[in-house]
Amino acid sequence: MLERRTLERIELNQLALVHVDGVRGVHPCLVMNLHGDGAKLHSSTHHTVAHKFALSLDGFNTTRYCRVVWRDGNTCGVKFVDRGGALDERANRVNA
Repeated sequence: MLERRTLERIELNQLALVHVDGVRGVHPCLVMNLHGDGAKLHSSTHHTVAHKFALSLDGFNTTRYCRVVWRDGNTCGVKFVDRGGALDERANRVNA
């Protein structure tokens, strides 16, 4: 098993925007750190209910789709997935 904590992280502390399917508008969050497979985010709005969402650091010129892998209050760790991957992984857990 790959120990993900050994992956090099880039400390950002940069504001970003989140869009959750079915929720109107976009919501701000703070990208605390980033690596090739995911990120650590902090926000007071979306982490309490969303398990998957779109994240953008540049006003949605580019988008990363995210699936939450851990939570601690208003902070969470996300894995970057393709848009369909977030749904496919959930279906695999239900069918297993």
